[in-house]
Amino acid sequence: MACSEQEFTIPADRSILAWYGPGAEDRNRALLPRGFNGPDVHSCAADPTRAYLAELFVAGQGDAQVQWHWAPIVSGPRAAKPTLDQPEFSVAGNVEDASDSLDDMLADHPFGFDVVADVTPDAAFASLPFNGPLLTPRAIHPEVEMRLFPRAALGWTPQANDRVLMRGVWVLDCGHPPYGAEIHPPTLLGYARPSDDRTTIAAALVVPYRSSLLFNQDAAIAADFGNQARFDDPASKPFSLALGDALLRAAIDPNYTHLSTHALMIANRFDTLDWLVCAPLPRPVGATLDARWRFTARTGVAVTARSLETSGCVRVTATMSAAYVPMPLAYADAEWSWTDLSTSASNQLGQSIDIRLALIQKLKENGVPNPESLPALQPGNHPRIDAYPALSPRAGADADSPTGIVSDANDQPFPFYGRVRAAWK
Repeated sequence: MACSEQEFTIPADRSILAWYGPGAEDRNRALLPRGFNGPDVHSCAADPTRAYLAELFVAGQGDAQVQWHWAPIVSGPRAAKPTLDQPEFSVAGNVEDASDSLDDMLADHPFGFDVVADVTPDAAFASLPFNGPLLTPRAIHPEVEMRLFPRAALGWTPQANDRVLMRGVWVLDCGHPPYGAEIHPPTLLGYARPSDDRTTIAAALVVPYRSSLLFNQDAAIAADFGNQARFDDPASKPFSLALGDALLRAAIDPNYTHLSTHALMIANRFDTLDWLVCAPLPRPVGATLDARWRFTARTGVAVTARSLETSGCVRVTATMSAAYVPMPLAYADAEWSWTDLSTSASNQLGQSIDIRLALIQKLKENGVPNPESLPALQPGNHPRIDAYPALSPRAGADADSPTGIVSDANDQPFPFYGRVRAAWK
């Protein structure tokens, strides 16, 4: 499949990693609803001082306002379930810092703690950051769960000063006011850096899955990608409400021994991706482009790459067709100890809390007799959370040669991944 026929002039001062042409900026503008004036903190809560989940232990279940850990800035088409079919926004910029999170609310992180970063966007994407006074000025904050991002296998760990391209859902993090804007999670991850003054190395991949942020007591439908009716099930709810269902079940079902609820997972899809990986500037006198690339893709995903000698760049295009079928995701869970859960909640709440005892107290306040005797609230019966294993590409995913594009790679889960090298010789 050839790259798009439309050709654009590549600026003489182009960076080492950039979207090709104005398509990404134009696409972002087209996704904004009529009259959009910027992120609205009330998409998190009517009271924007509320914190996701922590409010349940302050205001109580009956006065919960924060439905979504990550509230869409631009929602999907279903007002009652705005996290479904969210539009995805593009960004290009520079990584200011990158690290691994040491604490996340694991009940809604089925692939573990996050890889986090702050990205200063290019001018064309400067409208994406929205930050409270305690957050990095002018930065957008992308986060992706560690077990979705095979950094070691891909040979790439993000670091400060990397160039970055991302596309993903644009949200407010409602976990801790003041609410800040994030790309959470990104579907496309693309990075580049100079390995020396003549060579750029780059990596890219599309993440195959993300949580819908709707939860259900039935683990069998968690990753049933062909079952769209699961999202319309009245029992599929935001986490705070699903937690209430789990507590109700604990109160009436003596065979229910571990609190749990299950994220309804989504298989990611993407529109056309078109980007450049370029050798560093300035171009040495008399130098020519030495370009190499290696991509691997599942059936239904087409990746093309082409050397552009005049600009010293490689143009990469990726498309997904209706033939794409996600790799099945086998359900998996793990224990989340009361101690670890309480530590995480204490960090979020800003004060010490024993979650097990707090839940018992909430049930007492709601008239449940002897909740301390319920099997699911015993000290040794720890909650269970969705916990999928780390995703892995094929061996050799860190290689950018021999140049080639491997198709129909259906023994690995990523729609595509790959490496590029653009150098002067």
